[in-house]
Amino acid sequence: MRTCFISHSSGVYGAEKALFDLLIVLKEKGINSIVVLPSFGPLCVELKKNGIDFFINKYWWWISKDHVLWKRIARTILNFPSAFLIALRLKRFKINLICSNTLTISVGMFVAKILKIPHIYFIHEFGKEHHGLQFDIGENLSLALMDKLSLGIICNSMSVKEKFSKYFSREKLFVVYQYVSLGDFEYNPETQHEVNFQSEKNSLNCVIVGALQKGKRQEDAVLAVSELIKKGLDVRLEIVGDGEPEYKLYLFNLVKENKLEDYVHFHGYVNPPFSIILKSDVLLMCSRHEAFGRVTVEALLLGRPVIGARSGGTLELIKEGFNGLLYTPGNYHELSEKIEYIYFHREEASKMGKNGYSWASKLFTKEMYSESFLKVLDILRLTR
Repeated sequence: MRTCFISHSSGVYGAEKALFDLLIVLKEKGINSIVVLPSFGPLCVELKKNGIDFFINKYWWWISKDHVLWKRIARTILNFPSAFLIALRLKRFKINLICSNTLTISVGMFVAKILKIPHIYFIHEFGKEHHGLQFDIGENLSLALMDKLSLGIICNSMSVKEKFSKYFSREKLFVVYQYVSLGDFEYNPETQHEVNFQSEKNSLNCVIVGALQKGKRQEDAVLAVSELIKKGLDVRLEIVGDGEPEYKLYLFNLVKENKLEDYVHFHGYVNPPFSIILKSDVLLMCSRHEAFGRVTVEALLLGRPVIGARSGGTLELIKEGFNGLLYTPGNYHELSEKIEYIYFHREEASKMGKNGYSWASKLFTKEMYSESFLKVLDILRLTR
């Protein structure tokens, strides 16, 4: 069997990392893959390093924040010649299956139609709710096309499946949780766990990791820390990530207005962010509609409790009082209360961290990921 994966970008963010991990898993199972990318980027380096075939062919997203009519029309039209070019290049590889790695691209299903082979969608995002993205040709028509031209739709969480269940045939929808690993980063729960959970400590280090954009709501974290500083608590916040210039400026100004320069630090994009997470006591996941939450799982694998927004995929990863705490999305007052609880309950925080490590290290494994994905292929009769 030979599969083709089409990625919406050549970066190394959540969806791309999930794709890369799956490619490695499939390679170990003897399933060869080729990847199509819209441009050169860091993902190309990783693919080349691991002996995975890829080629570059320009194509366009069909979901965007840019709703100017002529741009929507242009993107829609340009994707069709791109699909034919990709199909021509793939013909010699004798592909059996095409997988589109996110719902942000449409070219994959058109390539599959041209080559008369099955197509599968991976959905890693809510789209409209999280990032404010809208389909160029409208939501109903776009999702109807996805349903018609795809043999299966794989979601990265139950929350995502629930959102799209009204658009797709139930028998086509599946949930496959990602394999999440720390790569070459070494974490020993026996020797490294207790470092940050000393009850006599007078400070608390928080970290939030992710692209700087409105949907991620880093502002909740900044405002929550501001409240705690006013109470006289020594709470620090490390913000890891880069993103929208306008939102980044808003966050910088928010820190300045609240005189938090000594307490809030911006690190920019860091890959991987594990060292910073490990130096912190708790990770904050403030996204209003996180589809899955890879960073949440990474924090759990590093033995850190997580305070997350009570929505989306975060609800499937964080169990209140077991491996973290939850707060109402956008309610930074409640978030500050949860951070304060961690501040004064270090032993409990330590226990949550241990529980999180134990739970995550058993569930988000390479074996579980490969078994779940191959089971979907088997159900869809693609392995026979």
